[in-house]
Amino acid sequence: MSALVHRVIPPQGRANGYHILVLHGLGDSMAGWIPAVPLFDCDAFGWIFANAPEEYGPYGGYSWFDIGEDMAPDADGVARSRQLLRELITELIDTVGISAEKLILMGFSQGCLMVLDQALRGEHRFAGVVGISGWVYGVEDFPKAFGSAARDQRLLVTHGRVDQLLPIELVRMQIEQLRDLKINVAWAEYDKAHTLDPEQEVPDIRAFLNQISKPARRQQKG
Repeated sequence: MSALVHRVIPPQGRANGYHILVLHGLGDSMAGWIPAVPLFDCDAFGWIFANAPEEYGPYGGYSWFDIGEDMAPDADGVARSRQLLRELITELIDTVGISAEKLILMGFSQGCLMVLDQALRGEHRFAGVVGISGWVYGVEDFPKAFGSAARDQRLLVTHGRVDQLLPIELVRMQIEQLRDLKINVAWAEYDKAHTLDPEQEVPDIRAFLNQISKPARRQQKG
């Protein structure tokens, strides 16, 4: 059983087989993101929420890793969370019965870094990956550190032009580096701070999710 506390919420409408695994940001928890589900208006999707492994602060929040100067992630913390997430994903695939091809990863801030890390360094090809207001760990390690599925992933990364915690210039540069390495990543910017924008960003994410879940068109016989 996974060491990460998590919760699986079944689809509220007619199920399409897809599930979205959501990872929160620093000092938050899965309880902070569960109420956001109605915003995305994706009733056919199941949802999975997980708490990060380290307690953070006095208010019941958690952390995926420590952060040093210049927003540098602690390497040991990232490595530990990477392994714990791999174990959770293995459990979802082997025990819950959710195939990687129907599992979407979504993360905010620290959670964004962790879902991108799984997509770029792991061996599973996911249905899609959404990174919100976060950044990429260890870009200088690529392409050597790419997992076997890295160039087959479908990524959407969103960020705010007035993000006060993670300057957009840093993340823009990382995204360009990934594109130069033939990673399939869509990039979207919004006039928002370090938060989730319900007016433009959420509809764009919803469109990305719905596009993923559309059945492939059958080729017409000539």
